[in-house]
Amino acid sequence: MIGATKVCPRCAERVKAAAQVCRYCGHEFGRVSLAKVDAAARCGAAASTRRTSPPRRYLWSAGAVISIVLMAVLAWAMSPKVERPVVVKATVRETAAAAEVPVAEASAGPELAAGESLEWSADGAPEETVRQIGTMVVRVTRKVDEDMIAPVVSVSRGTETVTLVGEAVSSGFKHRISAVRNKAGAQPVVMLQSFSGGAHCCNHIQLAGVSGGRLKVVDLGLWDGDQIALPVDLSGDGLADFVERDNAFLYAFAAYAMSAAPPKILNVTGGRVIDVSKHAAFRQLYRNEIAASGEICRTGAEGIDRNGACPSYVASAARLGRLNEAWAEMVRSYAADLDWELPSGCVIRTSEQCPEGSRIVYKSYPEALLAFLKEHGYVANGWSPPDAVGVDEVIPEPANAD
Repeated sequence: MIGATKVCPRCAERVKAAAQVCRYCGHEFGRVSLAKVDAAARCGAAASTRRTSPPRRYLWSAGAVISIVLMAVLAWAMSPKVERPVVVKATVRETAAAAEVPVAEASAGPELAAGESLEWSADGAPEETVRQIGTMVVRVTRKVDEDMIAPVVSVSRGTETVTLVGEAVSSGFKHRISAVRNKAGAQPVVMLQSFSGGAHCCNHIQLAGVSGGRLKVVDLGLWDGDQIALPVDLSGDGLADFVERDNAFLYAFAAYAMSAAPPKILNVTGGRVIDVSKHAAFRQLYRNEIAASGEICRTGAEGIDRNGACPSYVASAARLGRLNEAWAEMVRSYAADLDWELPSGCVIRTSEQCPEGSRIVYKSYPEALLAFLKEHGYVANGWSPPDAVGVDEVIPEPANAD
């Protein structure tokens, strides 16, 4: 339609129906009006605001809650701080060390320090006696056998327990439990000395302590005589020295009361008993014995049998390298007329009784003494005294001898 017209929506002027742009105001027909778009956007935003904005009463409640929270935070910040305990985890090494040295039981009794002793008897301790020695708990009870009673010493460390049983005697006998420092820097060990009674025998010595990380018992055996002094380190090597007397000399050449015996020194290490008597550190002990037994050997002082003193004198002198001198003095001093059965020897070496027909009977005191000192390690097997006559001659005992 050539004459057809339309009205411009912007300026209201009439223009041709096919016009794309109004010749009066420049309006482009066929596009969305920017004004309408802006109006629609403003309208949508207003509607969104109306949908999402909370009512005023909710805004007031939220503000109150926030205020309360802020006041609580402020009060906490102004209050005194409480330090929380710090937990420090033990290292693997610390844990292992704690396992190696268990803490003594809480129920342990009074401590017995190194060098201290407890005298125990059945009469004096009717109830269980408890002491703590280092990390060990020591409990002393009794074992009754008819009318005889023995001390029972239980030593515990952690989950381990070992037991020392003393000699069974009458209830009035005293036994000694001591704490001994057996090795420098180490925990003390338990030492039990238990006397068996009788005229001159026997003191039973036992130890209990930690060796190689475990509780162990070491038995030093039975020794003639009374209880010994607690061991100390005489040689300076860090080990306690147990000083006894060589019991082999007792009764060998004279009665017990007339017999002298040289020192015998023991160490306990690694759970074993070692004879260290030849160590040069103990020379003074042998000098003391030479002075005591040598005088008796020469003079028979105080009516003591010189034949019982001369063996200890010669043995102690041998330890000091004075064997020739002591031997010559013994030969001049011993009493050949005393009636005492001399020690005999055996053709074969044995720890049992010498077999029939192999026993050696020595014909003189010097011969028997020389063989005895060689057998017990005081004199070398190849040594012979220059003035000895017939010391190598032995008389085999007849096979049918009584």
